[in-house]
Amino acid sequence: MKPTLRHLPSARTRGSAFVTVLLYSFLLLSLVATILQWSLHERRMNSRAAYFLEARNAAEALAEYGFSQIATQFTSHASVPSFDPQGSSPLLLPPVHTPAVSTDFFYGSNVDTTPYSPTHPTGMELIGINAQNVPLSGALFLIDSNDPNNANDPLKGQYIYRRDIQVIARASVVPPSGGLPITAYVTEKVTVRGAPLFANAIFYSNNDLEIFPGPQMDIYGPVHCNGNMFVSNQSNSTGLLFHGAVSCSGNIYHAWASESPAGDGSGSEALGSNPVSFVNAAGSMVAMKDSSNNWRDSTLGADSTLFSGGLYRNTTTAALNQLGALLSANFRTTALQLWGGNLQTSAMGIGTYNPVGAGGQVGVDGSSNPILANTDAADALGYGPHAMIDPPNTSLTSSDTYYNAKEEMEQQRFANRSALYIQVVVTPGTAGAADSATVNLYGWPGSAPSGTPANQVGPNGGILLGTVPSGLVTFVPYKATQVTQGSYITNSGDPNYHKYPITTTTYSSTTSISATTYSATTVSAVQAVNQGLFDRRQMAGINLVQVDMSALRAALTDTYNNSTADGKAIVDASNNVWGSGTAGSGYNPAVSGSSGWNGAMYVEVKTTDGSATQTSVALGNGLVSSGNSLLPSGTTAPNQVQGITIATNAPMYVLGAFNADGANATTTGASGSGTTPDDGHTGATGSTASAETPVALASDAITILSPGYFASPGTNGSAANSSNGSTSNAYKSWATPKPAATDHTEVAAAFITGLVGTTSSANSGGAHNLPRFLEDWSGKTVAIRGSLVSLYKSKIAIGTFSTAYYGAPTRNWGFDKIFQNGHFPPLTPKVMSYRRTDFSDMTPAAYQATRTQYWPSLP
Repeated sequence: MKPTLRHLPSARTRGSAFVTVLLYSFLLLSLVATILQWSLHERRMNSRAAYFLEARNAAEALAEYGFSQIATQFTSHASVPSFDPQGSSPLLLPPVHTPAVSTDFFYGSNVDTTPYSPTHPTGMELIGINAQNVPLSGALFLIDSNDPNNANDPLKGQYIYRRDIQVIARASVVPPSGGLPITAYVTEKVTVRGAPLFANAIFYSNNDLEIFPGPQMDIYGPVHCNGNMFVSNQSNSTGLLFHGAVSCSGNIYHAWASESPAGDGSGSEALGSNPVSFVNAAGSMVAMKDSSNNWRDSTLGADSTLFSGGLYRNTTTAALNQLGALLSANFRTTALQLWGGNLQTSAMGIGTYNPVGAGGQVGVDGSSNPILANTDAADALGYGPHAMIDPPNTSLTSSDTYYNAKEEMEQQRFANRSALYIQVVVTPGTAGAADSATVNLYGWPGSAPSGTPANQVGPNGGILLGTVPSGLVTFVPYKATQVTQGSYITNSGDPNYHKYPITTTTYSSTTSISATTYSATTVSAVQAVNQGLFDRRQMAGINLVQVDMSALRAALTDTYNNSTADGKAIVDASNNVWGSGTAGSGYNPAVSGSSGWNGAMYVEVKTTDGSATQTSVALGNGLVSSGNSLLPSGTTAPNQVQGITIATNAPMYVLGAFNADGANATTTGASGSGTTPDDGHTGATGSTASAETPVALASDAITILSPGYFASPGTNGSAANSSNGSTSNAYKSWATPKPAATDHTEVAAAFITGLVGTTSSANSGGAHNLPRFLEDWSGKTVAIRGSLVSLYKSKIAIGTFSTAYYGAPTRNWGFDKIFQNGHFPPLTPKVMSYRRTDFSDMTPAAYQATRTQYWPSLP
C-alpha cells in the first residue's frame, strides 16, 4: 500500500494571504483616517455653530438693550429725541471696561465688545430707526380683542397711541483658537404704546387698589393698578363684578390691606365673603370663590388661615408680609384657565404703567440714594405724583443738578399745559373776619412777550388778561354765625367739635384755637353756616372758588364768534376777545407758535402769607339738557377743540348733576346712565356722535354734593349762593353730621384725584369711596359715567375716611362709552407700555441695506 501524499501550501498562496492582510489593514486605516477627519470636521462645524449661536445671542441681547433704552426715553421724556446714531441721543452700546470686569455685559464670552467701524468690522453695533406712527396719521390704534395674538394683552379692546421703532444690531465672536470671526445680524420691532389714562374704568398708581362695597357693584371697562389689589364684597349676595379686563403689577388678595382692625373697612369690619367675579374669555362671569368656598386669589385661598371672624389673627406683622408668604406658584395657570387673560397680575408679567415724564432723578435722600420723579418720596421735592396738579415751579433754573428730569415733569403739569390759567390769592381774615381773595386770569403758557412787566405775567408765563367776566369765577368765603351761646366739645373726635372761637357772630375758617383751650365737655350751641360749607371729613369751614359752567359756555361761545357784545367774553388787556388760535388744537407746548383755547383750564389756589388754606374749587351750574353739550362743541367749538379738562391744586366739589341731565341716574346695566350718554349716542365709528362733552376733573380730592345742597337747582343746575338758605344742607353742614341728600345725581366726567391711604388706624375707603361724600345718600343713586383715576396721596384734603359724616349711595358707576370708543378730554395723560412685536435674523446684505436706507451717512 502506497503512503498518502501531504499537500503543502505553495509560496504563491502564502503571498496572496499577506497581500490580503495588507489590503484590509490599509482599508481599515483609511476608514479610521476618514472617521477621524470627519470627526474633526464635525467638531469644527459644531464649534462654529456654537460660536454663531453665541454671536446671535449677543446680537439679540444688544437689541434688547436698545429696547430698554427706548422704553426709558419714552417714559422719561415728553418729547422723545431722534435715535440718529450720529446725533445727540443714539442708542448706546453696553459699557465695557479695560481690562474687563465681572459686571461687564459680555464678561467671560468670546464677543468682540469693540464698537463697529469700517476698520474694525467685527465690533458691535446697535442702531435705532426713528419712530413711525401706526396708523401713519397718528390717530388712535385699536388693540383688537378678537385677535388671538392679543388674548393675554392687558390693553386689549383699548384705543392707544402706537409708535413702532425698528432696532437692528450686529455682534461678532472671534474664536479663541483662531479661525474666521462669526457675525450675527438681527432686527427687532419695539411697539411703544401710549394708553390714554381714561381708557380705563379704574386706574390706580402709587396706591394699592382696595374695593369692598356693600351693595352690588358692577364695573364695566378695564381696571389696572400699579400695586396690589384687595377685593371683597361686604353684604350683597350678587357681589362685586368686573366686566372688563383687570390687571395689577402686584398681586390680588381676598383680604384687608391692613393687619389692624382699625384699618379695615369702616373700622373693625369683617372681611366680606360674598362673591367677587371676573369675566372670562367667553364673556361669562366666573367667581373668585369656588364651590368649596376656597378663594382663588394669588394665594389660592391659603390666606384664609390668616383670618378669624373676618379680621387678622396676627395684628403685629404687616399684612403684606403675611400675605406674601402664602403666594401660590400655581395662581398663574389657575387664573389663565378660569378667566382667559382677563385677570392678570405680576405672575403673568404685568408691570407698572407710568405717565410720561416719570422715572428721571430729581434728587437724593439722606443716604444719597436717588429719588425718582413720580414717586411718593419726590412729592416732598415738588416732583412726585401730586406734581401733575401742582402750580409751576417758577424758581427752577438750568443750573439745578436735576434740571432735565424736573423740566420733563414741568412739561406734564396741567398748569403748564392749560390755555387758561386762573389764579386765586386768598387773604386770611383777621379778628374773626371772613377771608377775601383776588382773582386773575392768564393766557396760555409763554404768551407774555419778552419785557412784559412782572406783575402782568402769570406763574405759567402767560399774559395777564382783562377783567374776569361777571359770574365766571366767584369767591364765596366761609361764614358762620352762632345760634345759641354755648361751650366747646374738647374731644376732636366728636362730630360737633370745631376749631373756631365764637366770640364774634361772624368768623373765618383761618381763625383757630387749640382743642385744650376750653374745658367744657358738652355743647348746647350749634352753628349755622351762612356761606360756603363745613366739611365734616376735614372738620373745617371751606371757602369756595366757584366756576360757573354756564358762564364759561357763554365766554367760549363769544370766543368762537369773536364777539364782546354780551359782555360775557374773556378778553385781553386791550379788550380783544381771547382764545382764538390754532384750529383743532389751540395752544400746544409741543407745537411752536401754537396759540388759543385748547380745552384746558387750571385753577391755582394760594394764600398771601403762604399758609395752608381750606379753599376749594366748586363746579356749579353744570346741568345739561339731554342732547345738548356742556360747552360749545362740534363746528362751534373754539379752535374745533372738543371737551374740557379742569385741573386745580385744591380740593374740588361737584355741585349736583354735571355734564348730564340727571334724569336717568337710576338707569342701570351696561346701557344705563353709568355707561351711556343721555342722548344714547356713544361716538362709535360710523355712528352719530354724542353731544356729551368729554370732561376730565383733576384735583387734590373730589367730593360730590347732591343737587339741592345749597338750594333748589336752577335752570343750569346747582350753585353755591352768596347766602345759604336756612333749610339747605350747606346751612346745616356744621350742625348736622350727615344731612340727607336732596336727590339722585349724575356726573359724566373722568376723575383724577387723591386719596388718604390705609394705615393701622384708618382705611382709605376703597375705590368705591374714591369720590367723596358728605351727606346721607340712603335711597339715592349717584351715577358716575367716566373713569376713576387715583395717582397720588391727597395733600390738602387729608381728613380720614369714616362713615360718621356720610351714608353710601346706590352706586351706578360705569366706564363712559365715548371714552371706550376713543374720544377723550383734552390733555388726557398717557401711560406707557412696550411690547416686542417682531424679531428675526438678517442677512448681512439686508442689514446693510436697512442701515444705509435710514442712516445713509453712517460710515
